[in-house]
Amino acid sequence: MDFSKAYITKLLDLYDDGETTLEQERDLKSYFASEFYDKDFEPYALLFSYFETESKTTSKVKLDVESPKPNKFLWLNIAASIVVVIGAVWFFTYYEKQQDMQEARIAFEKTQNALNFLSFNMNEGLEKLEYIEVFNTQKNKIIK
Repeated sequence: MDFSKAYITKLLDLYDDGETTLEQERDLKSYFASEFYDKDFEPYALLFSYFETESKTTSKVKLDVESPKPNKFLWLNIAASIVVVIGAVWFFTYYEKQQDMQEARIAFEKTQNALNFLSFNMNEGLEKLEYIEVFNTQKNKIIK
């Protein structure tokens, strides 16, 4: 493939912006793998040769990867979760009962106030009825 300087410059600008496709990156890799690249692109040539060299290296360090051990305190985690759930349920029901009791107290106080008001008015009405009763008895004495 013929790589012109303008095409390579365009690809390098895209590469710097992180917008190249895999095919465009392969073109850049093959361009810098050849020894006939433009010397203006020397820093990129070093970068791509470094990538090529490092992609072929392997680590000689042996890793001991052990399978995870079963959690010795799994039952403790489960018990703690159950306690938290039970505590949350208990708190919720306790809170609801307290709300119901508060509503019942308010309703009781309103009813008691209404009955006291009614009783007071009835007592006033009875006092006035006593005056009418006295008036009726006097009237009956006079009329007889």
